[in-house]
Amino acid sequence: MTRRRQRSFHPEVFLTRMGAKSITVLYREGQAICSQGDASNEVFLIKKGQVKLTVKSKRGKETVLGILHRGDYLGTGCMTDQAFRTETATALTRCAILVIEKKEMTRALHNGNEFSDHFIACLLGRNIRIEEDLIDQHLSSCEERLARALLLIARYDKIRKPTAVIPKISHETLGGLIRATRSRVCYFMNKFKKQGHIEYGKRLRIHSSSLSGVLQNSTFSEPRAARRV
Repeated sequence: MTRRRQRSFHPEVFLTRMGAKSITVLYREGQAICSQGDASNEVFLIKKGQVKLTVKSKRGKETVLGILHRGDYLGTGCMTDQAFRTETATALTRCAILVIEKKEMTRALHNGNEFSDHFIACLLGRNIRIEEDLIDQHLSSCEERLARALLLIARYDKIRKPTAVIPKISHETLGGLIRATRSRVCYFMNKFKKQGHIEYGKRLRIHSSSLSGVLQNSTFSEPRAARRV
């Protein structure tokens, strides 16, 4: 499947045409979509909004794994017979989530080449993001990691808007995302604000072109999640 066809492919339309059972569920900000330890029986497709993924240790320590956006899938582990959820997905904003039963997802993958190509491309794109995040943790400074995280959340990689407005995310969440302390995140957020890269308010305004300059000499000169579909 070419990139143009990937962009024009609509999984929800395909599932409806093949008669697959799926429902759209609305979630308010802060509501759990699925929780660590739940039975793993469905796949979720984000139709609207942003979702935070976290995992908690037996001692209660919580780690932020990532933030997902429209077009991303959740709960794909059930397709490999994963019996229980290994992570918690929480709505970072108001979300519309398409819930697809495992058996219907399996039927769609077996009966539709376009759908299976689309799904595989999404999973590969996410794997690339995970690899890049790991490299970023080892080779980039805290300032660069934070700048890249903000640009990815703002979807600078796809939309390329000069200025993007995103939900205000806590420094704790950002710190977990880039593996840095809250104080370090606070320091660099204030620095970005003074330099005119971002603006605070009820929401967070990111001047993407300006902020991307922080990454000029980093491992990744700009976010590469554009390779995702």
